[in-house]
Amino acid sequence: MYLSIKNRLIFLLIAFTLLPFVLLRMIAYPRVQSDLQEILIRNLDGIGHKQAELVTNWVQERVKNISVIAENPFMATCAKMTEKDQDYPYIVQYLESIKRKYGYKEILISDNNGLITIATAVERAGHDISQMNYFQQALHGNTYISGIVPSEIPLTNELGEKELGMPTMFVSTPLKDRDGMIIGVIVIRVDVNALNSLMLSLKLGTTGETYLVNNDGYMITESRFVQELKDMGLVKRRSALELALINRETGELTRGVKQCIAGINGFDAKGYRDYRGTLVLGVWRWLPEYHWGVMAEIDKGEGYGPAYNLNYIVSSTLIILVVPIVLVAYFIGKKTSTPIIQLTEVTKKIASGDLTQCVNIKRADEIGILANSFNAMAKSLDEKTREIAASEKRYRELFGSVKEGVYQSEPTEDGEFININQAGAEILGYNSPEEAIGKKVKDIYVNPEDRRKVVEKLTKDGIWRSFSSLCRRKNGEQFYLERTSNLVVDETGKPLRIDGIFRDITERKLLEGELQESELHYRQLLKLLKEGIYQCEPTEDGVFTWINQAGAEMFGYASPEEVIGIPMKNIYVDTADQKELIDILQKNGTRRDFIVYSKKKSGERFISENTCNLVRDVSGKPIKILGIFRNITGKCFANS
Repeated sequence: MYLSIKNRLIFLLIAFTLLPFVLLRMIAYPRVQSDLQEILIRNLDGIGHKQAELVTNWVQERVKNISVIAENPFMATCAKMTEKDQDYPYIVQYLESIKRKYGYKEILISDNNGLITIATAVERAGHDISQMNYFQQALHGNTYISGIVPSEIPLTNELGEKELGMPTMFVSTPLKDRDGMIIGVIVIRVDVNALNSLMLSLKLGTTGETYLVNNDGYMITESRFVQELKDMGLVKRRSALELALINRETGELTRGVKQCIAGINGFDAKGYRDYRGTLVLGVWRWLPEYHWGVMAEIDKGEGYGPAYNLNYIVSSTLIILVVPIVLVAYFIGKKTSTPIIQLTEVTKKIASGDLTQCVNIKRADEIGILANSFNAMAKSLDEKTREIAASEKRYRELFGSVKEGVYQSEPTEDGEFININQAGAEILGYNSPEEAIGKKVKDIYVNPEDRRKVVEKLTKDGIWRSFSSLCRRKNGEQFYLERTSNLVVDETGKPLRIDGIFRDITERKLLEGELQESELHYRQLLKLLKEGIYQCEPTEDGVFTWINQAGAEMFGYASPEEVIGIPMKNIYVDTADQKELIDILQKNGTRRDFIVYSKKKSGERFISENTCNLVRDVSGKPIKILGIFRNITGKCFANS
């Protein structure tokens, strides 16, 4: 998008004038908001941690109380006690005093069969609690703490009425005799209103609250917004065990509760919808030993209120300052930009090719200096342009005179030639480079897969030297092409093009084919010989590296492949013969017509006549032993 110098100056003046305020809005405000967020979350986390400690201590006090009762030596007799026993009224009175002192709902003692023998509620005596989880856990020797669950019997509610399903909680422990045998169970029914008071006692602003949640996602203590929840129709009597902590828009658990019951302690400083549909900030902590979670939440609007006020003040200030700053910037920009616009017009004419243009601006400031420098630059540019044109002409002449093909192509599998010299065009069967430019490179390959291999190789290694492939000319004639290619990339590593040089090697390929055919005839001739011919390593532990078919059969093997890799010393009856051979070859280089006792794969011995030669490299180092041998066992026996 084109932006004139005048408009640019106006824009810069406005920008730099408003910059401090913008920086205040963009840097200082987020910093303040971040600090407030950190402080708020730290406070919330401290509150959540404190509430978690209070809940833990509260539960541990209940456990301690029931342990003290169970350790009382008189309690051991209660498991078998009946109303007829003389001490029965005193035990009931003792349990009643503990109940009133600590605010429990009920205390009961049962035998090891689950029958209640003594209870603060007399009518409960004789009831069977053997199926209750708190009884079964205590009977196994554990002090058990239940979750907050609906009561199985009517309890007195906050209105003084009897109500079934009231939130309640149990703590139980085993009752043991002097020998440590479990003879019964002591159970305390805890008043959860004390836990509600504990969670509601902490004031967290006007919208903050702390509450407990169970692993089913239900609130198990009272919300400070109970009346609001009743008005919304979310609860009937109370929030404990009635209120599912879900986002009313999605129908899923709120983000904080979902994280909490998953056992992930954390916080959310961006805000999420709570069970009322209000955007809140939250901290949560899971208490795995009780399967409860402590939630601490506050409305986002209240938590970030100071940061929102700062945002309002800065934004209002920016709006008030914009109009006068724009007017001042306009007049300054117009006055400064006029000579620069004149300079621009002359620059456009020079860019169109008229290098004779010059700027006629007479000023005693930086713009005047710029005008003089511009005129000097235009003169120098004219001279450099002429030099570049001459250099390009010399390059083109050199490019066209090279006998090998030189090309540039696009760096893709379907890439086209973008440049090629005359020799390259002629090798491909074209009369001129113009005919080849724009043709797909993969079309010159007999097998189009070769182009894909080239692109993959260059993408991986950047260069591929002296590789050959079967190609076709424009008229369809096939020929062999050898080339070296290089992938050119930009500073970011993005492929720009492929540069390469190539030559026709069809004649060389034909000679190589003839050479391979000659070598094949040589190998076939060796196979027809009756004598054994072999190659092996030039050491005492050296192995066969090659042998012909006749040699393999003399040693009792079906094919040369079975012999290759076998140590040479395995074919000598006396391994000293091999050592003697190596010593002689090291000294003389050859040994002719010597006779040794050899053995076959089966262990059968035979007499062989051998001639061997030691082959060395250019530095004189032994590299292999060449040998020829034949079985003369029959000849020796005939002479005998």
